[in-house]
Formats: sequence, C-alpha cells, structure tokens
Amino acid sequence: MGSGGFGAPVYSLEIPSIYFGITIGFVILTSIKAAQQSFAIHKRTRSFFNLYTWMVWTLLLANLLQAVINWLYIRGDLKGSFGFFFGSVILWTLQTQLALQIIANRLGLVMVNKKRAKYLKLSLLVAVGLVNIAVACIWIPARLTRSKKMLHINDIWDRTEKVLYLLMDLALNSAFLHKVKRELIADGLIKYKLLFNFNVSVVVISLSMDILIIVMMSLPNPFLYAVFHPVAYSVKLIIEIMMADLIAKIVRSQNELNSYRSAANTNSTRVPGLRTWDHTANGSEICKAEASTAHCTTDVVLRQA
Repeated sequence: MGSGGFGAPVYSLEIPSIYFGITIGFVILTSIKAAQQSFAIHKRTRSFFNLYTWMVWTLLLANLLQAVINWLYIRGDLKGSFGFFFGSVILWTLQTQLALQIIANRLGLVMVNKKRAKYLKLSLLVAVGLVNIAVACIWIPARLTRSKKMLHINDIWDRTEKVLYLLMDLALNSAFLHKVKRELIADGLIKYKLLFNFNVSVVVISLSMDILIIVMMSLPNPFLYAVFHPVAYSVKLIIEIMMADLIAKIVRSQNELNSYRSAANTNSTRVPGLRTWDHTANGSEICKAEASTAHCTTDVVLRQA
C-alpha cells in the first residue's frame, strides 16, 4: 500500500486534485452504464440479487469512498489514525477482490466445466484474501510507526503484492482470450473476433494501470500512488462493463444464429462437433456442442452466477 509515518503531511494538491476529478468523472460514467446493465438484468431475471450487479456497484462505491478519504487526507482534513488506515485497507481489499472476481466471472462464462469455474473463483478468493491479510498486518504498522525495519519490509512487500495482482490479472485475461480463440473463433464463430481483439486492447490498458501504481510507489510523494489507486480501479471497472456490453451485443446478434440454423436444417445427418445456438427466454445464448455422447453447455451471456 505504501510507506510513510504517522500523521497527515502537507502535500501539493495539483496532481491529487486531477486524480480526484478524474475518479469522480469515471464514477459518474460508470454509474450510468452500471444502472443500464442492472435494469436490463432485472428486466430479464425479475430479481435484484445478481452477483455481477452487486460486485460492480460495490467496486464502484469502494472507488468513490477511497477517492474521497484520500482527498481529505491529502488536504489535512483527516488525520493518519488507525481508523483511517484500517478503512483504507478495507476499501483496497474490496477493490482487489472484486476487480479480479469480475474478470474470473467473465472467464467462467466461456468455461464448459462450471465446477472448475467455481473452483477458480474460490481459489482466487482465498489467494487474494491471504495477500490482503498480509498487507493489513504489514502496511498499517508501517504507516503508524517510524520503525525502519517495518518500513523496509513494507517497501519490499508492497511492490511484491502489486506484481502479484498484475500477474493474476494477466493470467485471467490470457485464459479468457485462449478460451475465446480456441472454443469459439476456431469453431467458426467469427463474430467473436471482435471480442477477442477488443479484449487484447483493453488488457494492455488494464495492466498499464497496475504498472503505473508500481512506478508511482518510487516517487518522492509516498502517498501519491494511493491517490491514483481509485483512478486505476475505476478504469478497470469501466473496461469490464464495456466487455459485458460487448458480449451482450454479440450474443444478441442474429446473423450468425440464422446461418447456423439454416445449415443445421439442410443437413439431416447429425455431425459430431456441430454447434447450434439457441436463445432462451431471458435472452441467454447457449452453446450446445455434441461430440459422440459428450454434451456440454456454455453460457456466454450476462447471466452472471
């Protein structure tokens, strides 16, 4: 999370003001898109108890709260007390957990084995949770004391855990790209090339946010990177919302659906490996792959589990 001693030192407000303004702008934009998706999901499911929706809104609020308290701390309106640092760790924990879980949830949409997808999410929850606990045990004491030993340990661990999150982000997005290319595009679903290409572009932006956080930790201002944190995770959230919108638009497209149905109807013989696409009542697109006696069902929709 960063090093430094107890108290609320006076920092230059120019750059933090820019970061704070950018975060507020992102929060407004994200709120509009999140509201549109939430109403669309509620219209299909008739329920507000949707994991994806709750993760998006919780991450959005965590970004907003972190931006506000960091701004107040930089201004000197909040003191560097245990309560402030503990609250910062809680918000940071929500950001790291939810950002990665949303990506894992997206990956789960294109995984045939849903048990494996669930195991992935649980494993990710535990792994990130252990890192969160370690950060709380190291970062808070380092911020509250001027112990050279604790500050040195924190400097090393802080950069290490940031690299770990970067690698997790990269691994999840790489797995998603691999699944889309091998199991969708390779089977003739050309419309998913747009999803693949878009994901390649935005993953570079997402990873650059992690890299910027790591770089900022070496700046003279020891708290500047923390002010940038809500900006970085707001960008990550916008990326995931855009990805969700793109998936929904691709799924709703009828051109390839009609061509696949026409091809299936003109062939009276069942061909192993043929994929047919159907729309369920709630707008879901379900891939049914048949190979000999094997059957698989892959949900590629915004029906987040």
